[in-house]
Amino acid sequence: MFGAACLPCECGIPKTGGAFSLPHAAVFKMNLILMRHTQAEWGFGIEDHERAISAKGLAEAGRLGLWLTENYHPPSHALISNANRTRQTFAALNLTCTAAVLPELYLAPSEGLLLAVQNRETDCLLVLAHNPGIAELAVEMATQAPTHPRFYDYPPGATLVLDYDFKTTAGRVINFITPDDLLT
Repeated sequence: MFGAACLPCECGIPKTGGAFSLPHAAVFKMNLILMRHTQAEWGFGIEDHERAISAKGLAEAGRLGLWLTENYHPPSHALISNANRTRQTFAALNLTCTAAVLPELYLAPSEGLLLAVQNRETDCLLVLAHNPGIAELAVEMATQAPTHPRFYDYPPGATLVLDYDFKTTAGRVINFITPDDLLT
């Protein structure tokens, strides 16, 4: 179940009676970032899957990526919808983490997004997807909703950072921000 990184000599967990035990947090928790893609272009004749982010969305993503790094929330892995606008948002975040582009995240309901999260072992996971699924998942997972006035409508670029517990599939809110909050 555990890879070499979980051996006592590498992670600092002491041996007990020839075996080792992992603290609850080492097995069942991670930081989870739920982000909606940034603002996208819209127009007749453009397939939804192919919509690109706008110039405003490009700038929003750059600010969000910087915010994640400056606030000690850099993801170690990302799960990204295969839609053009989510892939472009991820690229503009300018993060250094590994990423998986998954077709099943395109317009996925909250249940589908949760399934993708449950099978990942990483320190900090970014899920970059679409409304309404990403917003519904954020509302369902937050043990106490943030007081931010935009939380329930989850605008483009909305980003929730949770201390996520695999056992309860819920999380304590660490932070919630929208691109408008980063305008100075």
